[in-house]
Amino acid sequence: MGTIGGSVAHGDPVSDEPAVLLALDARFVLAGPGGGRREARASGFFKGFYDTDIQPGEVLTEIRVPKPAAGTGWSYRKFTRRAQDFALVGVACLAGPPNGATRCAVAMAGMGLTPIRATAVEEALAGGDDAASAARHAADGTTPPSDTFGSSEYRRHLAGVMTHRSLEEAMARRG
Repeated sequence: MGTIGGSVAHGDPVSDEPAVLLALDARFVLAGPGGGRREARASGFFKGFYDTDIQPGEVLTEIRVPKPAAGTGWSYRKFTRRAQDFALVGVACLAGPPNGATRCAVAMAGMGLTPIRATAVEEALAGGDDAASAARHAADGTTPPSDTFGSSEYRRHLAGVMTHRSLEEAMARRG
């Protein structure tokens, strides 16, 4: 058993919650000694492998998630060996309302030392690419590990497949 805050504070690069909160542009409130408080954006919070922006003596006390615009679609897809496993690759997507230019946020678990934003995918979508074309950029700028569960090449392939599926699902859920 665990908590969302514990998962965020732990900073595991394959955990679901950090990738989702990164796509949501969450902010984390940290309390320190003597009652001091500060807020850290998800985009700068995950520093390295199991390394976060939590300083000695601080504790994560709040997670603040901005309310998405009305009509925003969402999806989280992950590929695992077994149902309860951590993701080999996980992809969180938010697709903005279908009116005008589509703004999408895409974040991935398992594609580097931290959860990461798939900025190349976001830029491709902003430039007018469809989900399939944009998903081809999912592995751009990533450094997925190779281990007994899969090679980095396999994870790069999975990133494209899971990003495509997640984008299509998020876009289908828009209001």
